[in-house]
Amino acid sequence: MKLHKFDLKLQRLALFNKISAMTKTQKILSLAVIVFLLLDIAAGIILLVNKNKSAVKLVYGDTSSLYALDSAASKGTVNNGYANFKFTEEQKEGFCKTYREHGSVALTVCLQLMPTKKQKELLSSDTEAVLRYGFLDNEDFTINGKFINKKYPDLRRIQIQADEKKAPAIFDLSFAIQKNDDIEKCIPQGFFIYSTVRCRIVAACIVPAEIGFDLRNEFPYYGFACNGGLLDFENRSFDFSGSSMVFPVQSNMKQSMPEYRLVLSENPESKTNSEHSVRIQMNVGGEKLYINNVSSAKELIIPSGSLKAPFSRVEFTDNAECLESLIMRGTKAAGEEVLEPVRTDPGLILNYKTSQWRTPEYELYEWDRFPGILFFDTRDYQVQDKLFRRLAFFVEKEGYKGRLLTNEELGDMHGYNAHDYSAQSIANFFNKATELNFQLNEEELLLKRILIHNGLLESDGLYVKANDGGLVSISQETPGWSRTNLLAHEGWHTIFFRDAEFRNFVSAVYYTFDPDSRDFLIDYFKSQPQLGYDTNDEYLMHNEFMAYIMQQRLSEVAKYFVHLANRGSVINFTPDLAAYIRQTEGRGFEDAANALNDFVFDKYGIVCGNIALISR
Repeated sequence: MKLHKFDLKLQRLALFNKISAMTKTQKILSLAVIVFLLLDIAAGIILLVNKNKSAVKLVYGDTSSLYALDSAASKGTVNNGYANFKFTEEQKEGFCKTYREHGSVALTVCLQLMPTKKQKELLSSDTEAVLRYGFLDNEDFTINGKFINKKYPDLRRIQIQADEKKAPAIFDLSFAIQKNDDIEKCIPQGFFIYSTVRCRIVAACIVPAEIGFDLRNEFPYYGFACNGGLLDFENRSFDFSGSSMVFPVQSNMKQSMPEYRLVLSENPESKTNSEHSVRIQMNVGGEKLYINNVSSAKELIIPSGSLKAPFSRVEFTDNAECLESLIMRGTKAAGEEVLEPVRTDPGLILNYKTSQWRTPEYELYEWDRFPGILFFDTRDYQVQDKLFRRLAFFVEKEGYKGRLLTNEELGDMHGYNAHDYSAQSIANFFNKATELNFQLNEEELLLKRILIHNGLLESDGLYVKANDGGLVSISQETPGWSRTNLLAHEGWHTIFFRDAEFRNFVSAVYYTFDPDSRDFLIDYFKSQPQLGYDTNDEYLMHNEFMAYIMQQRLSEVAKYFVHLANRGSVINFTPDLAAYIRQTEGRGFEDAANALNDFVFDKYGIVCGNIALISR
């Protein structure tokens, strides 16, 4: 052992002497060789560890690299061939988590076409240039997990296919995964991109499913259901038939059907004005909708539950160029009780299918253009009364205002067939009940929870504080023709509650229009005891004056008030003023209507007799 150690010392001494004998240049060269060898070994180790790490990142929470199954996937660029990617187990869990949180999940990829000079010539020729995007499943791998690389187009595979000649330079393409209670079984193993021309896969992202197109941004978006399809970059129609495999097809407490979001062009030349109407005709599975393209509207919501065949092909036959985006997306489930409203245009509420209501007693809506305006449609007057009758007497019934009536005091007294209340009036009602320790019924307590959930009220200790907004209630028990007028009448009230500028304008018109016509209106209210209006309440009179005028079309306003002046009860109560309205043919009300109509059209894009932008 001592001899061995002595030999090592001799070897080290000899090596030291050799190094000492080397010139400075030789020493530098030798050191450079050693460093190069060490770096080469390190690089080899790094390449060995990262040989399957793709340059393409998957975005979900933390960003991670995709697993590359070939060189194209590794580089993130494909050229006249395939790039195949595999998901890690952590990435698959990202799909599952998104699905559990949102009820749907998709993979969106950002693609950038970068054709070579020769490929640019190909794109201008008759030669086919194809883009394909699809998922890889278990059949693409051996039992040992080895990828089965396919060198040919698999046309039988479910995929998205597009003509690259019409494609934008950069765009997002999304592919949804089929819904399933056991979603883990439906998550794909990976995905592929095939491109005839050079194409860079910029990034990929796990997101809730959105099906349709959105052309507003620098990078256009196209989303497909799990059955794939053909992408036409120039056509604004879209096939949503596969969306039934992604979203719920029935609304109830546990699930909610999806909604269509439409975004309208802001081009002023294609907008409705006082002289020319521009309507987009939307055909959904044979059902025609007409959308008024007004300047004040940018986005409209169409609940799929309001349509006869929501999961169908959608085509735009008139003024399709006015549409910049058409997206079907998921909505929140109700849960234990219906607190979350269905967002929609009022034009779709009256004929909304009750079979799609989330609870048999009522359905709750929110005006898509005016957050904080809620619409209740109840099964019958009995449900409506439980929610609103006590509130009606407290807020505006003459002789009862400010009082909380017990059930015995209410007896069989009638409230209204339709209701409207501001957030402030409702807050006063609930705060009075708290102050008096008054026992409200279950439906009234439900109403309070709904209004707090939607921000019209907010908790302030034991009391509530009012925010902006208001509510409307109509009932299925009311005849159809009357429901239309009542929805318009009550809808105008909520805008009055919400917009101080509108209130001020109504007030100005009220005090400047024909005084005899104004006196007639007040006498009319007094002559109808069932209305119970407090005519000394100035705010209420301004609000009702506006709503009675604006609940019918402009051409019908004068006739409507002449009709009121012909009622026996009105003639008996105010004969002279009733005669005046008949003699002047209601022109005072018509003048007021014209002023109000001009204001609301300029500001909201809606007119007397019609608060909706969507009609059937």
